[in-house]
Amino acid sequence: MDTFPPRPILVTGASSGIGLDLARTLAIQGHPVFATARRDDDLAVLGQIENVVPLRLDVRDPRQAREAVETVRQHGLGLYGLVNNAGIGELGLCATWTDEELRNIFEVNVFGPFRLTNVCLPLLVESSGRVVLVGSQGGMISKKYFGPYTMTKHALEAYSVALSEELAPYGVGVSIVQPGGVATEIGAKSFPGTRMKFERAEAPFEEEAAAVLSSFEQPPEAPGESAGESESNRKPSPPALVSAAVLEALFSAKPKLRYLVGTKWEGDRVIHALLEKLLDENDNPAHGYSLAELTALMAEKMEKRRADEGGGRGG
Repeated sequence: MDTFPPRPILVTGASSGIGLDLARTLAIQGHPVFATARRDDDLAVLGQIENVVPLRLDVRDPRQAREAVETVRQHGLGLYGLVNNAGIGELGLCATWTDEELRNIFEVNVFGPFRLTNVCLPLLVESSGRVVLVGSQGGMISKKYFGPYTMTKHALEAYSVALSEELAPYGVGVSIVQPGGVATEIGAKSFPGTRMKFERAEAPFEEEAAAVLSSFEQPPEAPGESAGESESNRKPSPPALVSAAVLEALFSAKPKLRYLVGTKWEGDRVIHALLEKLLDENDNPAHGYSLAELTALMAEKMEKRRADEGGGRGG
């Protein structure tokens, strides 16, 4: 793996999963890491890792966000990278979410990165640094039961585009990493809230919700080792795969705006969904491109991408 000069990085949501793996990886490479968590036991674990400074932070709390960044400033190292990784996820029929629950998932997944990035901006502009948002493939696709969660990830996708254009003139790069399924604790942590939403379903959703609740009680059938990935046979990626994409976004000389991470099956879902969106938009009478014209447009974009990607990695 390429090595880079030590650069101070702030990583949110570092108590487990992607955040913890990333904090450890950066620290092993010699980078000073400011790693955030909410609970005392998680902060204690982070404090045992060389090159890691644990910070208490609930991203929903503006005061804690300001205090965390002030602590970073007092260390006198500056700040090169901000990785907005903290996030939560619960599922359920859209009709079963309360206003308070919807606000909470947006507070963590959207407003948290928004407010922390704004507080960090002076330091990031000073260092010509990087902002990395850990989103989801759910920022490009959605499906039933995933509504509010993917709403937040679509919001992060839009935010990353706008922020990238706004900060580029000031030397700050912005990327969004979009994982599919990852082997972390987020599913187990969100399960009680997910179950509660299906339990409170009312007409006309009771029967459907009851079937989902019943499926929770049934152990999944174990497919053969050679069985391909499918909706009923997911193959989550290790956190390290996401960390590798974040490292690329942080340290590449020419970082991409988007990094899709996961299995081919997962990526195919995204590609096919984007093609459906393209065809829907192409139905506009003002367009109506033929297959040949769409192919020519795609070839032109791919050629431009190859030209733009010229140059080495590092920086």
